[in-house]
Amino acid sequence: MRVDVCVLGGGVTGLSTAYHLACASSGTRVALLEAEVAGYGASGRNAGQLLVTFGGGDLGAQVRRHGAEKVGQALTYVNEGIEAMKSVAATEGFDYDFRETGYLKAALRVEGDAEIERYQRIFEQVGHGGHLHYLNPSQVEEELHSPLIGGALYDPRGGQFNPLKLVRGLRAAALRRGVQLFENSPVATIGTDGPRVRVETGQGALEADRLVLATNAYTHLLGGAQALGLTRAQYPLIVRGTITEPLSEADWQAAGWPRRSGVNILSQLFFSFAPTAQGGMLWVGGYNTHAPSDRALMPEVHAPLRSSKVVGTFFPRLAHLKTAQTWGGPISITADWTPHLGVARDPRILYACGCWGHGMAIGFRNGRTLAELALSPDGEASRLWLFARAKRRWPPFLLSSAVARKVIYDRRRGNRRIAAKMTPRLDLDA
Repeated sequence: MRVDVCVLGGGVTGLSTAYHLACASSGTRVALLEAEVAGYGASGRNAGQLLVTFGGGDLGAQVRRHGAEKVGQALTYVNEGIEAMKSVAATEGFDYDFRETGYLKAALRVEGDAEIERYQRIFEQVGHGGHLHYLNPSQVEEELHSPLIGGALYDPRGGQFNPLKLVRGLRAAALRRGVQLFENSPVATIGTDGPRVRVETGQGALEADRLVLATNAYTHLLGGAQALGLTRAQYPLIVRGTITEPLSEADWQAAGWPRRSGVNILSQLFFSFAPTAQGGMLWVGGYNTHAPSDRALMPEVHAPLRSSKVVGTFFPRLAHLKTAQTWGGPISITADWTPHLGVARDPRILYACGCWGHGMAIGFRNGRTLAELALSPDGEASRLWLFARAKRRWPPFLLSSAVARKVIYDRRRGNRRIAAKMTPRLDLDA
């Protein structure tokens, strides 16, 4: 078949791109190909928090790398993604369990407020400080009843949502707008020799004037990725998540959590906790991640997490809760710690990768940008610094794999040192 634009990848970025293409021009023929089913990757398996942040590492490193003005623009861009989600869901009439609770960035009590103060200074430096509200350790203790958490900063933007419900709602909206969706259609090769880009699958071929690769952690697996210069654009990591059984209303009354917002620890020993719409406590962290040596990206469960005591250690009033489910899936990380949005070696091909594990908001916003670029390559979107900047690539796979393993080993060792100082002690191996 022949279309104007073909999108590869049925996650939030690909579906948002296809949806915005269909909305921008009713005459534009759009096809979306997904190797499995929509939401199969990180978009359907993430921790369900919308945060105004981007990239990896600490925000101070991003300021040193790109400058305060550009980091401020990037945070505004992410917040635009959150607002766009709300707008599209309202327009299309689907529910994704979004609760605009905001979120807390909290310090570990054993480390004091130094990291909180630094985070506040950085947000003021980039023009977003006015959004943050400080809670002293006593206020946090009154809300969360945690012996391990100290002071915190509250950002009213963002909140919790159900990522798979968002993806499924966006999928239905794209179909209503005329997007042709082909699931269970893995791409074998991408050809660029002819007047149109040619995509070969096991069940047929498709030709398009423009191609958008919204494949994130799976980008290096595409047939033709090497010729396009994208095999080293990102590196996949498998990250694991866990959710408890639902809390009763009595449990919530005892636990506190009046904001019902997510709590994200500002420390090398990172943890994130968030109540879900169904009443469970979803958490990720403790560096429960690994770099697959064979680049195998099959989603997985992790049996040891079934017996984890993390929630009960952080929040003793919830110690009786049992784990209901664990899961894992691949995130996409970049060598320059910043999401990539760009053009492949063939100028007809656009791509996005580097979700970093909290990329739903920026992925949704990237979809609008990619749609604009596909329709108008030299338009206003081409001047966004996230798009126009030079992107750093990973070294060859064997070397980058060794580096990733060392980083994970060093982080785990450092995390154990921090956990050993905490009272009560946090057992990361349990």
